Amino acid sequence: MSKYDYLVVGSGLYGAVFAHEANKRGKKVLVIDKRPNIAGNIYTEEVEGIN
Repeated sequence: MSKYDYLVVGSGLYGAVFAHEANKRGKKVLVIDKRPNIAGNIYTEEVEGIN
Protein backbone atom coordinates (compact mmCIF):
# COMPACT_ATOMS: atom_id res chain seq x y z
CA MET A 1 0.00 0.00 0.00
CA SER A 2 1.30 3.46 -0.92
CA LYS A 3 1.75 6.40 1.44
CA TYR A 4 0.31 8.78 -1.17
CA ASP A 5 -2.75 8.80 -3.38
CA TYR A 6 -1.15 11.13 -5.97
CA LEU A 7 2.31 12.14 -7.08
CA VAL A 8 2.44 15.62 -8.63
CA VAL A 9 5.59 16.49 -10.55
CA GLY A 10 5.92 20.26 -10.68
CA SER A 11 4.37 22.77 -8.31
CA GLY A 12 3.30 25.29 -10.91
CA LEU A 13 -0.22 26.66 -11.03
CA TYR A 14 -1.89 23.41 -12.07
CA GLY A 15 0.14 21.16 -9.78
CA ALA A 16 -0.29 23.36 -6.72
CA VAL A 17 -4.04 23.78 -7.23
CA PHE A 18 -4.54 20.08 -7.93
CA ALA A 19 -2.60 19.11 -4.81
CA HIS A 20 -4.54 21.59 -2.67
CA GLU A 21 -7.93 20.44 -3.94
CA ALA A 22 -7.07 16.74 -3.62
CA ASN A 23 -5.84 17.32 -0.08
CA LYS A 24 -9.08 19.12 0.82
CA ARG A 25 -10.90 15.95 -0.27
CA GLY A 26 -8.82 13.77 2.06
CA LYS A 27 -6.24 12.52 -0.43
CA LYS A 28 -2.53 12.36 0.39
CA VAL A 29 -0.42 14.12 -2.25
CA LEU A 30 3.34 14.25 -2.72
CA VAL A 31 4.50 17.27 -4.74
CA ILE A 32 8.04 17.36 -6.09
CA ASP A 33 9.73 20.18 -7.96
CA LYS A 34 13.30 21.05 -8.86
CA ARG A 35 12.79 24.65 -7.75
CA PRO A 36 12.89 25.68 -4.07
CA ASN A 37 9.58 27.58 -4.33
CA ILE A 38 6.00 26.81 -5.33
CA ALA A 39 4.04 28.45 -8.17
CA GLY A 40 6.39 27.73 -11.06
CA ASN A 41 6.62 30.62 -13.53
CA ILE A 42 4.09 32.75 -11.64
CA TYR A 43 6.22 32.85 -8.47
CA THR A 44 6.91 36.35 -7.19
CA GLU A 45 9.06 37.64 -4.40
CA GLU A 46 9.13 40.94 -2.59
CA VAL A 47 12.00 43.26 -3.50
CA GLU A 48 12.07 46.60 -1.70
CA GLY A 49 8.38 46.31 -0.84
CA ILE A 50 7.25 45.50 -4.40
CA ASN A 51 6.14 42.07 -5.68
